[in-house]
Amino acid sequence: MLALASLLLTITTLQVGASSPGAAPPAGRANDRPPVTSTASPAAAAETPPESPVSVTATASKSEVTVGETFTIELKATGPAGTTYSFAGEASADELELRTVAAAPDAPAPEPGTHRYEAAVFALGELQIPKVPVRYRLADGTTGEAASTPLSLKVISLLPKEAAEQKLADIHGPAGVGIGRAFWVALALGLALLAALVLWRVRRRRGVTAPVAAPLPALAPDVEALRALDALAAEGLHGRGELRPFYIRLSAVAKRYLERRLGAPILEMTSAETLAFLRAHLHGGELVPVVRDLAEAADRIKFARGQGLVPEAERHLAAVRALVPALEARLRPAVPLETEGKAA
Repeated sequence: MLALASLLLTITTLQVGASSPGAAPPAGRANDRPPVTSTASPAAAAETPPESPVSVTATASKSEVTVGETFTIELKATGPAGTTYSFAGEASADELELRTVAAAPDAPAPEPGTHRYEAAVFALGELQIPKVPVRYRLADGTTGEAASTPLSLKVISLLPKEAAEQKLADIHGPAGVGIGRAFWVALALGLALLAALVLWRVRRRRGVTAPVAAPLPALAPDVEALRALDALAAEGLHGRGELRPFYIRLSAVAKRYLERRLGAPILEMTSAETLAFLRAHLHGGELVPVVRDLAEAADRIKFARGQGLVPEAERHLAAVRALVPALEARLRPAVPLETEGKAA
């Protein structure tokens, strides 16, 4: 990256009021020395560097700015076809800052040989921005350096132009804000409402709570099952051909009874798990045929959408009704023979 260290960013303040033509030289110094005349020799004239094939123009976006205000300077280098250019990146001094303007992602590519700077000046008066160097390489490989012409710029103050407006403004202390009567009335009403709300909540907490009804004693498993079977039969779902809801409820009644009586989570078991549990239970082996027949019919109606028969549904209802007292009899403790003889 070409540095701007060689730019010599020295801001030149233009002097106004140079000596007028025809002014007399200081006394005693006019004839001290004879006039000296310098004539360039032909050899010196031959050493004059040739004119650069590249020209650089600089254009400022503003001719008058305020102190610290940003503006742009655009360099335009022109030369023979195939010439490439290298522009300086950035530089800063006490009176001037130059930074390369970052191109927007969606902005079109700049014209070849064009470079833009963002500038800011920190001095007042008529200023001159010095030459900005640009290095180039011609198509044949020749390299060189060209520079732009200086730019004149007027920097003005941010203060108003009128002398009366440049005085410092007086700073007053904070003004007091009076609180009117309406504020105090609204505050009193708000406090009164808040107190009433607190009192109401306290009285509500101290109020008499409603008596909680004592829970009814749970029915025995066999009583609960028989009542549920009677209700299912009275509803007549199977008689109306509504076999799917009939088998769902019948299976639930049978499983709940077995769960409560045998102490196992049968309601959460599948049909295969239920049959395996009954085969392993001491009192469940004789219940397997009834439960298997009911499970096969229920699964066929519930999941396979099979067709059921009303007589078959009545048979399953009667089988579950008979299962309840049969299991109760097996679980009832046996009466010793001596006790039976004494009772006779």
